[in-house]
Amino acid sequence: MGTKTIPDAAETFSEALISAQLQKIFRCPVFAVSDILRRFLSYIIEETLEGRSNTIKEYTIAVNVLNKPISFKPQQDAIVRIHAGRLRRALNYYYKDLGIADEIEITVPKGSYIPAFSNKFLRTPTPELQTKSVKPEMPADTVTLAVMPFRTFETDISRQAFTDNLGQQLSAEFGRFPDFSVISYYTTQQRAFRNKDIHEIATHFGAQYIITGNVQFEAKRLRVAVQLTETHSAAQIWTELHHHKYNSSNLFEIGDLIVNSVVAVLGDFTGIIIQHLSRGLTKSKSDNASFTTQSWYNIFYSRFNEEIFKKAYAAMQHATEKNPSDELAWAFLGQLSLMAFLFEQVTEENPVVQGLRTARTALKINPVSQHAHIALAMAHIILHNRQAALDELENTISLNPNAVGIMGICGCLMIAAGEYNRGIELIRNSMFRNKSHPALFGFFISLYHFKQKEYSLAFACSDEMAIPDLGLNIILRIATLYHMNRKAEADILVKSLKSHPLNKTWISKEFLNRFLLDEDLVDQMYKGFKYAKIPFLTVA
Repeated sequence: MGTKTIPDAAETFSEALISAQLQKIFRCPVFAVSDILRRFLSYIIEETLEGRSNTIKEYTIAVNVLNKPISFKPQQDAIVRIHAGRLRRALNYYYKDLGIADEIEITVPKGSYIPAFSNKFLRTPTPELQTKSVKPEMPADTVTLAVMPFRTFETDISRQAFTDNLGQQLSAEFGRFPDFSVISYYTTQQRAFRNKDIHEIATHFGAQYIITGNVQFEAKRLRVAVQLTETHSAAQIWTELHHHKYNSSNLFEIGDLIVNSVVAVLGDFTGIIIQHLSRGLTKSKSDNASFTTQSWYNIFYSRFNEEIFKKAYAAMQHATEKNPSDELAWAFLGQLSLMAFLFEQVTEENPVVQGLRTARTALKINPVSQHAHIALAMAHIILHNRQAALDELENTISLNPNAVGIMGICGCLMIAAGEYNRGIELIRNSMFRNKSHPALFGFFISLYHFKQKEYSLAFACSDEMAIPDLGLNIILRIATLYHMNRKAEADILVKSLKSHPLNKTWISKEFLNRFLLDEDLVDQMYKGFKYAKIPFLTVA
């Protein structure tokens, strides 16, 4: 670059200064991991520096930055607006964190794609800004989390390094969840070194939850205590003690075990943080509009009934309209669209087409969205593309092995696809790592035992489910009881169908084959129906 200057709001910046500022921004983790954000910001700044700001339009960004074809129509595709929203939030976050002391501030004002440049130190702050902490703007519909450096009284450098590494690893692992906006560990570390109170830090950064911990070394034993605090009430809502025997060669492995254990219990939609958030909204009897996407995800898979389905479906439609860059809302809407046939929900377009479209929209926003990849796997199952579904599910797990709730859902879908051993392994691993899991997992465990003709175990798992009115579960229980020759009990369930919203379609082979790809399993279930002599069942 040369020595051109850019006048903006009575200030002048050389091209070299702006270039240096751009490189500082790109070192921020939010930009470092996103090639799209770097190319987007580089393009609009370069065009502005070259005097071509009048050419910066939605169409030119789509073609030159996002590699869209020349036939691209902005009116039919919101992808540029979605990434512009991401860019604005990323810049806001940078200047409230790593760039707080930078002189040059680069922004992209709403309603335009032309960048603006200003000198932060020439502004006159208002009294309100002088007296109040400025909270960084976080991506919409996420939980803000801060991991504080763990404490230890050890003076040995290697032990101090182990202690600090726990905080760094936890920050990195929670950062892999789209549900969380994690305050930079470097920032919390610097604040802690200045002896800032954790609640002061929480207020400054708007953190809703804070993770703290301490480490003790005694002879050959290690003790690590980890706590989770909800900042609004200052209540400690979870704590866990880890005891390990250690030596100089296994400290890294022990650190990984502790981090993986903590993330499995706290993270994901089945984790304590999202559950705590969901319970708070439910207890306060908030209207549906105040529920977050994560809360709907948790509540739906926990209860899995028609009432919650319809509320969640409507909420996700509203969420994607309100915030087109909400990756989780698009992905969840895709999953709900593909399950619409289970709840007799009418969709705006073909459910599979709608499910694929919304899942792909989520992947445009975040190519590593596990929720979106689950929706794609669901679509492959419905389309009977078994191997494609299994490949998609394995890919989903690899994106974040500590997302144990998602791991369990992948296991359920593998059983639906007829991959029984791998499916049950994933479900059991998920349940072992986080005891709080959706009751729906029990249905697929029951299916697994039914397939093995272990009918007593199948019925026990089905009986333990906390979703007694789930139609699929009633069907499986009837078939299981008849295979066990417990006809009197099966007859009682058959009679209960008269008051249940099940219909003939629900127990047709065509219906069951839509999501169960193992035809032998469906035949095995159908035999039980034949013995049951269900009044509205016609056997071909």
